[in-house]
Amino acid sequence: MVLEQRAIDDRAMKARHSEYELDQLVRENNRFILRCASKTCKRFITESDDEYEIALVAFCEAVRSFNPDVGGFKGFAALVIRRRLMDYFDSESRHASEIAAGSAMTWDENEQASSIVAEVQGKIVDGYFSEARTVKDEIEALGETLKAYGFSFFDLVDASPKVEKTRRCCARAVNWMLALAERVLTMRKKRSLPVIAISKALEIARKIIERHRRYIIAATEILDGDYPHLAEYLDYIKRERTL
Repeated sequence: MVLEQRAIDDRAMKARHSEYELDQLVRENNRFILRCASKTCKRFITESDDEYEIALVAFCEAVRSFNPDVGGFKGFAALVIRRRLMDYFDSESRHASEIAAGSAMTWDENEQASSIVAEVQGKIVDGYFSEARTVKDEIEALGETLKAYGFSFFDLVDASPKVEKTRRCCARAVNWMLALAERVLTMRKKRSLPVIAISKALEIARKIIERHRRYIIAATEILDGDYPHLAEYLDYIKRERTL
């Protein structure tokens, strides 16, 4: 999977400077473009639909603005396609009812996205390049920290909670860790999360803590460290303290 991602990332970088490579990339990923459009539209899209044309243009836009330092190309392209289609629906109010309000942005093909990763990519798509570079610096610094635990920032895509109930459980776990500096220091020293202790203290199922261990560790490091931009995307954890 990693090799496949690197291959498509390399192809996308080459396609930025070659019309031939871009044409080949589009041809090879036509099914992917259709699938992304269908997911966003919540109906089957064919090449004869206007939505396909918008998705196609968005895919090419993704090639031109892709930065491999902030994630894989396909995830980035999926987000750009979704954003552009959403812009289209906003301008065509007759289609607005077809899109479920508040649906989650996607980071990868499986729509398994953490709020942090999705928001960072969203800023890049929307042109916040100055702040995106600042966030990129924080991602690189955090990446070095997380490496000691055996995972990377982008592993949070699969490790992040996807439903509100689980998000609140993770938020409680993070706040429990942050409540005592000693807990954070011990986590850093042992390079592991006290799963059993958290489960017992908060009466949260152990499997939930284990399943989202990486996310809880990363969130703890972010909120206890010098990551002001990334911390903005974890406001819901801070709010959980007051509930």
